[in-house]
Amino acid sequence: MTFSIIIVCLNPGAKIKETVDSVISQDYGDFEIIIKDGGSEDGSVDDYKAGFDPRIKFIYTKDSGIYDAMNQAVTYTTGDYVLFLNSGDRFYDATVLSKAARALPEPAEHTIAYGDAFFEKNRSLVHPASTLTKGNLYGNLPCHQSIFYSRDVLEARNFDTGLKIRADYEHLLYNFFKTDTEFVYLGFTVCTYEGGGVSESSANRERDTKERREAISRYYSKADIAKNNAVRLFTLSRVRKALNENPATSAAYQKFRNLFVK
Repeated sequence: MTFSIIIVCLNPGAKIKETVDSVISQDYGDFEIIIKDGGSEDGSVDDYKAGFDPRIKFIYTKDSGIYDAMNQAVTYTTGDYVLFLNSGDRFYDATVLSKAARALPEPAEHTIAYGDAFFEKNRSLVHPASTLTKGNLYGNLPCHQSIFYSRDVLEARNFDTGLKIRADYEHLLYNFFKTDTEFVYLGFTVCTYEGGGVSESSANRERDTKERREAISRYYSKADIAKNNAVRLFTLSRVRKALNENPATSAAYQKFRNLFVK
């Protein structure tokens, strides 16, 4: 089984080395790293551009944003499964790919597999539902950096570049509702997610909310939306969100939540 790890970047600074090193240090060696650079000028990608490691493909092309960059990067992949890491994100430990190679379905077709994620900003381990349903997908999705896609899933349909923040969420909903894609929970921690990305900045909160609503409206009926909004209100989703985002309470909240997530 082979893996393609995609890192898209633009002036990523020193953090990209942490991300690349976490892949190179894996105890399973059948992988390639696709660094898709949009035109960095900070010197951080110069070593990778020089081609010092044959496992790294450095691609320089202009793009219109992160999802366009991700779509472009997919066209260069050769692995059975593809995973995206942003600069600053890392594999959780050196055994992630070897565990994935044992757990992922073969042949690699029509599959989206996901695992747990350690959120570094909140110092908490996030355990998604082991079975994705129409109900729990309304509220959230597995951390994108913990998702392995069989390459055919990404080749069959690109991320929607009309969405600047929530295209990964929309893409997952599309595959859940409109295709025969198999969703597999891996049962181990895949990534350390740095946090503080575009969707989490205060300047983009309004856009994030708007794009989430747009993605949901494509796949949920008005009745389903009303029902799920009522459930979120009844279960104090805003309070739970605040507890999860506060480093002082997030770890305890996640431990409590994990007792009920199945």
